[in-house]
Amino acid sequence: MGRLEGRVAIVTGASRGIGRAVALAFAREGAALAIAGGRDQAALDSVEREVSALGAECVARLVDVGRRTEVDRLVREVEERWGRIDILVNNAGVLTLKRFEDITEEQWDETIRVHLKGTFNGMQAVLPIMKRQRSGKIINLTGPAALRPSNGVSDYASAKGGIITLTFNVANEMKPHNIQINCISPIADTRMTDAIAEFREREGIPDARPNPAPAETVAPAFVFFASSDSDYITGEVLGFHRK
Repeated sequence: MGRLEGRVAIVTGASRGIGRAVALAFAREGAALAIAGGRDQAALDSVEREVSALGAECVARLVDVGRRTEVDRLVREVEERWGRIDILVNNAGVLTLKRFEDITEEQWDETIRVHLKGTFNGMQAVLPIMKRQRSGKIINLTGPAALRPSNGVSDYASAKGGIITLTFNVANEMKPHNIQINCISPIADTRMTDAIAEFREREGIPDARPNPAPAETVAPAFVFFASSDSDYITGEVLGFHRK
């Protein structure tokens, strides 16, 4: 029996990279899944087929996490289908690499909207259900740039720092309801890390990532925080560090 047998999970940003790896790991552990992507229906459908091939129930939907109505619609559909929501992974994100003085107001607003507001929307949408269940696991995605300086990611880092603070505060409020909320700060080989490397090369900035790990290497941490193994851990940030 898998560690997530009988659990129902929502994973956003699941069409590729870390989100895909997490969805597959959850499926192997027995969870039923709702996977969400932002724009690429074909990529999302491909992940749905992979999840289904593992024997897990799965629905795949395009969802703009920055729009509360779309998040609420997905949450309603999941609750109506399975009668519960046990796990939420807020992984959806965007990244546009620019030096601070070149960031437009529109780019700033979009980055904050998808990352920080998207996390806010997801948590607010599922918490009433989790409170009724008297149980729930929420895993929010932050990033190394939230806690240490980097280049070209001022808007992204600000959003990710806000997610850490949001996690700390909501986790504290949810302690009486047996809901654990934690952050993971992964480092893995994804399109985002590739874009950062290209930006650094273009700008003449040294790139300190000699051996980026596959996205699959961080998935076990998500399984841990989604399972009963983490029942006594909340309001924490797990960071991955390169060797």
